[in-house]
Amino acid sequence: MGAMKSSAGLIAVGLLVYVCTALPVCGQQCPKNNPDGPGQASESRTLEGKLIFHDGMRKWFELKLDRPECGQESIELFPGRSAFSPGNSSGLETFRGCRVRTEGSLAGPASGYYTLDVNQSVGEIEPVGICNRQPPIPDFSKAKPDQSIRSYRVEMTIDYTQADRPIFFSVTSRGKELQPWQAYATYELTGGYVLYCKCAKGFMVERVYGDSEATPQHFNGRGDPDDSAMFDPYDRDGVINKKLHLGYTCVRKP
Repeated sequence: MGAMKSSAGLIAVGLLVYVCTALPVCGQQCPKNNPDGPGQASESRTLEGKLIFHDGMRKWFELKLDRPECGQESIELFPGRSAFSPGNSSGLETFRGCRVRTEGSLAGPASGYYTLDVNQSVGEIEPVGICNRQPPIPDFSKAKPDQSIRSYRVEMTIDYTQADRPIFFSVTSRGKELQPWQAYATYELTGGYVLYCKCAKGFMVERVYGDSEATPQHFNGRGDPDDSAMFDPYDRDGVINKKLHLGYTCVRKP
């Protein structure tokens, strides 16, 4: 009798392995790190929680979970094609502040550009309960500079103590403020907080200046058409200088 039970148990285990291999329902629940290469994402998961938009230097979406998942109380959300596009009134951004249900696979951080330890690529999102939808985040990707402008100055104050405070650029030409500033200046961050600032298309960086603690400099060299203004906020001990006043000027390319 014992032998028969053992045989039946082995058969059951074998069937379970077969079913889990053949069907996605038995897939991996949480992402796995791989020290020898890219990590392994999980199967598609459905999660619930409050959607928080962090409008800081590095803008990102947080899902504060109703209950912990994969050892995390919050995960970072990456908008999928169906969940977000700039100016899309049905996108992920319009649910900020609401409780939502999301669907998508989970993965771990691949570089310093990720904010949290686990992220989800959102394929589907829907509100849970009452949700006051928010307007889309303004999209300035198609904004163009005034054709009459030949040169301008870009200035900003960055306070690293304000986690959810965006960078506000002041762009002026001969004392006149130029709007929107996004038509004249763009920036990128490394996985840390080294800042690269560019001029509008058709312009190049002429001069870089600011607090010496930020080491203002040209990235590619003055006069290079692909140059950027570069600022490094870290001191010799790797500590971020908290508040910095920075700037650069742009001129039309020859």
